[in-house]
Amino acid sequence: MASTAGSDVLKKGSEGAAVRTLQENLNKFGYGLNVDGKFGDATYGAVVHLQKAFGYTVDGMVGPGTQTLITQQIGYNWNKNKPTT
Repeated sequence: MASTAGSDVLKKGSEGAAVRTLQENLNKFGYGLNVDGKFGDATYGAVVHLQKAFGYTVDGMVGPGTQTLITQQIGYNWNKNKPTT
């Protein structure tokens, strides 16, 4: 997963297909994001919430660890339980 900066970490300001995929995956958890390929405040908030919910280091960025978490939890059908704030 790459951002426009060419790194393997998605963060605020990242744009492109990888962010679009991230937003689609976060929506499987019930976040209701606008899938626009732009990592803005709403996407950041969803990532922070997800990291808190699973006891991950909260940095609002999606690197290999957070991406693995998202992929695994979608596979476990965690998306059936809409997160609460």
